[in-house]
Formats: sequence, C-alpha cells, structure tokens
Amino acid sequence: MNFGLQIQKQNYDELVPQFAQVQKIAGDLLEKGLEEAKINIMQIPSRIKSWESIEDKLVKKQDKYSKVEDLTDILGLRIICFFLSQVDESAKVVHRLFDVDSDKSSDKREEISPSSFGYISLHMICSLKKDAGYPENLTELKFEIQLKTILQHAWAEIEHDLGYKTVLEIPNNMRRDFARIAGLLEVADDYFENLKNNLKEYELNMLKKIQADRADELSLDILTLNAFMQYSNAMRRLYDDMTALTGGKLIEVGAEDYLQMLNYMKLEKLGDIHSLIRSEHDHVLILLKHALKYSDLEEITSNAALFYLCRAKMVWGDYNEKEIRDIYYNYTEDYEKAEHHAEMILSLRKELRAVSEA
Repeated sequence: MNFGLQIQKQNYDELVPQFAQVQKIAGDLLEKGLEEAKINIMQIPSRIKSWESIEDKLVKKQDKYSKVEDLTDILGLRIICFFLSQVDESAKVVHRLFDVDSDKSSDKREEISPSSFGYISLHMICSLKKDAGYPENLTELKFEIQLKTILQHAWAEIEHDLGYKTVLEIPNNMRRDFARIAGLLEVADDYFENLKNNLKEYELNMLKKIQADRADELSLDILTLNAFMQYSNAMRRLYDDMTALTGGKLIEVGAEDYLQMLNYMKLEKLGDIHSLIRSEHDHVLILLKHALKYSDLEEITSNAALFYLCRAKMVWGDYNEKEIRDIYYNYTEDYEKAEHHAEMILSLRKELRAVSEA
C-alpha cells in the first residue's frame, strides 16, 4: 500500500465510528418516518463499506476520487419496497427527513440502457439535517439511500453474486440472457403494481355495495367477510342488540377463522350470510341470553356474532347429529371437541326450541 493510501486508510478508520452513529440515526429516522407515512416496506438494510472496497474504488477511479471524503456511499442504506409506487412515496419521506444533494443523486430508472441489465433504482445522496441538533461532524457526512422494489433488490443481489462487473467483456448470448431476465422482473413489478391498484379499486367498490346492502352476489372470502362484518347494516344491528343484552362493548376482530366453518355449512356468498342474519337474528339473542345465565360477557368480539349465528343455524335447523359433528370436526380436526359441540347443540336444541316455539 503506497503512502497516499495509508493516509486514506487512517482517515477511513477515523470516519467509521462517525458513520456508525449516522447509520443508527438514519435507520431509526427512516423506520419512524415510513411508519408515520403509513408506507409498509419490506426492510431497511444498511452497511458501511469495507476498506478493501474503498481502496479498490480509490485506485480504479483516481480521476474522480482523490480522498476518502470524496466518496458519498461509504454508508449505504436501502429501502426495499413491495411495490413500484412505494419507491416514489418513500422518496418523499427521505426528502422530508434529510438534506438531499440533488446534483449527486441519480434516478437509475431514467438512465437505464441495454448495458445496465435492468439495474433500476433511485439513489439519493443525503446528510443529516444541519438544523436538527446533530453534531456538526455528523451532518457533514454524506451517505447514500437506495430505493428499490423487492424484485429490483433481488436482481441487484443476484448480479452482485454472479460478479458480472468484470474486466472481461461479457459474451453477447449472456448479455441477452441478462436483458431477458431483467425484462421479466420489470414486467412482474408492473403486474404487481396493477394487481395492487385493481385490488384497491375492487375493495372500494365492494365496501360501497356492502354499505348499500347490494353485495349479496359477492363470493365469500377473507376480504369480503371481514368487510361485511365491519360495514353491513344487518350485522351492525345484530351487534347493537347483542351489546344491549351484555351491557358492554363490542371489540372488532378479524373473522377469517370462521371462513372455513361457513364454507362447511354451505354458506358461500355474502347473500347467504345476509339471509342467515335475517333468519337467525332473534335466535342469536336467545342463545346469548342463555349464555349470560352462566357467565358475564361484558365485552364480546365481533366474531361472537358469527359464533352464535352458526350455532343458531344448527340448533334451529334440520342438521342431524352426524352432520353437526362433521361440521365441527372439519373445523377443529379434533374428534373430542367435535363430539362435545355436537352434544351441546343437541342439548340446546332440546331446551331452547320448545321455549322459542311456545
């Protein structure tokens, strides 16, 4: 190592502890800022370049870098997003949290060429804000934040592992393979973005239909069931009547655990749930009053409505013992529990049917 590099190595060693402080500060700021902006990203990995990597860069690019301080990517952070739109959304957060050097930042998405093999991401050169109370020596340090989708991140990691950046010229057939793979990943990113947008539009339309009681034709799935439980007028009325009996409050939770049971009971559309509420509303209240004789239920979950709706359908329906046992066995995969539930349903049927029919 020549004398000049020895001096730069000393400078590097002195800077590393400072960069480590900035690494922690910047990472914490990003996590908090993205969470506040309600941007759900995959992760924010970071690293400080090794001296070997710094030395290689100083030697190979002497016309651009004369000293360690000239490098702007000694510290690098990467915001890995799920979707393309989140890259630009996250960039706005970065601009708000840090001082961004626009002249040294680069948008690889605008610079892509056949030789870049799809290496597309947004690179932002940043520093801690000078008016945020940080020590001056830390605010003078430049660092790089890369913003990528998961697929762009995967591409960067794979091409790095392959080590294609070599002094040797890559054969044309291999260059074509790189370009084809890059194209597939870019198309996949576009499709994921479109799927996200279409799903959001579907959800908005579905909610409007549910709130207007015009969603009976929608198939029952996790999304439609949870939305129905939260926004259906019929379900809200049932909640009100149930909490009026308990004198407590309702805790809304996800209903996905009941989807399997509903399917076993041949309830396949929201209209089936709607009809179930209409036919069993009063029976649910009878069952709840019966339960309150033996325990205090000041707080009930929204799933309690499904629990009692299913139970009411079996108590006042025409299910035989085997059918009831099969429903619970398919739901719990526990024969003893299934047997217990079946006996309970038959006992309630004997006790409550006569009362409600009297």
